[in-house]
Amino acid sequence: MSRCKRIMALLLSVLTLVLLCACGGRNAPVTFRVVAELDSEEFRVAFRKDDPLCDIVTAAMRELAADGQISRLSSQYLGADYSTLKGVPEALRILDTSVSVNRTLRIGIQEGVAPLSSSRGDGSFYGLIPDLCKLVGEKLGVNFEYMVINSDNVAAELGSGNIDCAWMAASFAGSEETCSLSPGWLRNSHELVVLTSSGLRRKNSLRGKVIGITDVTSLEALKTSGLADKAAAIWTYGDLISCYNALVSGDCDALVIDSIVAGYYM
Repeated sequence: MSRCKRIMALLLSVLTLVLLCACGGRNAPVTFRVVAELDSEEFRVAFRKDDPLCDIVTAAMRELAADGQISRLSSQYLGADYSTLKGVPEALRILDTSVSVNRTLRIGIQEGVAPLSSSRGDGSFYGLIPDLCKLVGEKLGVNFEYMVINSDNVAAELGSGNIDCAWMAASFAGSEETCSLSPGWLRNSHELVVLTSSGLRRKNSLRGKVIGITDVTSLEALKTSGLADKAAAIWTYGDLISCYNALVSGDCDALVIDSIVAGYYM
């Protein structure tokens, strides 16, 4: 009887091992591949045209850059220093001006762009951009409140007075005639990402495929690369998480993502 029990135990062990291996195959982690860098840019802050607030906020940011604060936040949230703004100690004093605002400044911001800007359940925001806004507010002695807006509607939101500035993951390229822009403060590029298991290896292999994007800047990167006209379709998703889920589920074959946040999702 004991020999029979030992044989049964051995068979059960082998069966368990086979099942575990099979489960591991089914639940293997999803991995991603960057097949091309489409363009490069620098993020900027947008203000109403000729609004002196642009120079004031820029001066505060230059002081923070000189103190290493922007570099610190970039390394903390992005794992590397992507900051580009030239630091100037006492830039606010050199500007010889002050903020005379009797109200809280309203900042247009994006939602669901971790680790740059995301919201908590209580409506507060966290991430690199809100942390930097807080430091700027402390330097200027003003408070900020956030309004979630679409990066495609920045000029209209500024012009209507709904927001005082737009602080987003965007360069606002082409908006110079309608907005005043800060100097670039964070380096970025748009990358074309696929599933490793897809077998796609090059940009040209995406001809006739479906590509997912989240905003107009991603679309412009596709157009600049010449791929927009060759794709079967370009689907727009509400945020990066939705975009990644679409790629994993097969709803799209590739997605365009900002390089500085790619590591957070990949």
